[in-house]
Amino acid sequence: MKRISEVCFSILFVGILFAVPLLILFHGSKIQALYYENRALSAVPEANAEDLLSGDYFSQWDSWLTDHVAGRERLLKLNTWLDYRLLDRPAVNGIVEGEGGILFPFQAYGTWDLDYLSEDAAAVCDSLAQLDQLVSSYGGRFYYVGLPLQNAFYYDRYPDYLENRYWHISAMTEAFAGAMEERGLAFLDMEPVLRAAQTDNQPLYAASDHHFNYYGAYLTYRSVMERITADLGRDLPVLTADDLTFQALENPFLGSRNRKLYGLWPGSEPLTIGVQREPVAFDRTDNGLSVPAQLFRLPTTPTEPVDYNVYMGGDVAETVLSTHRPELPDLLIFGDSFTNPLETLFYTGFDETRSLDLRYADLSLLDYVAEHHPDVVLCIQDDTSYLSTEGNGNIH
Repeated sequence: MKRISEVCFSILFVGILFAVPLLILFHGSKIQALYYENRALSAVPEANAEDLLSGDYFSQWDSWLTDHVAGRERLLKLNTWLDYRLLDRPAVNGIVEGEGGILFPFQAYGTWDLDYLSEDAAAVCDSLAQLDQLVSSYGGRFYYVGLPLQNAFYYDRYPDYLENRYWHISAMTEAFAGAMEERGLAFLDMEPVLRAAQTDNQPLYAASDHHFNYYGAYLTYRSVMERITADLGRDLPVLTADDLTFQALENPFLGSRNRKLYGLWPGSEPLTIGVQREPVAFDRTDNGLSVPAQLFRLPTTPTEPVDYNVYMGGDVAETVLSTHRPELPDLLIFGDSFTNPLETLFYTGFDETRSLDLRYADLSLLDYVAEHHPDVVLCIQDDTSYLSTEGNGNIH
């Protein structure tokens, strides 16, 4: 009898193993993306000899099943609530909360030798020197605009019992700035500018997101435009604070760090946009296709959450804004998502503004510049990306 019961149990167990994937496959969720994890669902694995032999095929099924399990987001949100709100763990889903309720990424403990930074900085800046030489060859100007990431800007508010790793970020900045100076390249480090302007009444960075807010973006825009106009010796249109109405959206803002907490952060902060009082008209294309001439992707209701993708609709491989004022110079911006709010401001001072995100654009930046000859080229990167040769760090 015992033997029969063991066999029955084994058959039942194996049946469940086969039934669960089939139920998920035929009756699972129809959603295509994981909202809070901000990524697409794993696709159904395709069998091939190489993956079968290596075992990757079965690992892919494991990822697929994990993504498509019924009630996945509700279960993960419940687990996050238990860890974050009930048990008050210091780090939840890779996020820690610091002074003033600011959310930070968890940093592992440990230090290491930083001698490699100077060599890495030299290699990156040698590449940027090629870009600068190309831009200079037809009379243009190249600037590298450096921005602190939110956790670097607020490093002193990180929990003192955890590792903020600012020693690493500041060393990268120092090595990069030195290598840029050695090659005579224009490095506009916004960290001291932003720190000098930060006040308790007007934060320049988000508390729950890794970006600066629109006030930080506007200050960066003004500072860079002052440098450009001085170097070009031209009286380019520059938006003053009086030219904009800073409008805080009513919608709840889901910052990138709060997203990892499934929106359970007890704090709140608005997402702000800048509405021009006398709008500069423009046409817009994304990836070569004409799209509505919009700077902000605004919600349709006052209750739906908004995120940083409000600015320019998020990351796009190539965006072109044309104001049809040929008497003004042309601008090219390339960089990560920090560029998005800046694009809503910079375009007003130029005839044509092109923006590239090389993480998505399948092209050579050097070839693109050689084709279009922009008068001003801006690389806009955060301090953790200075020494990267991937994405917007790969210009070849």
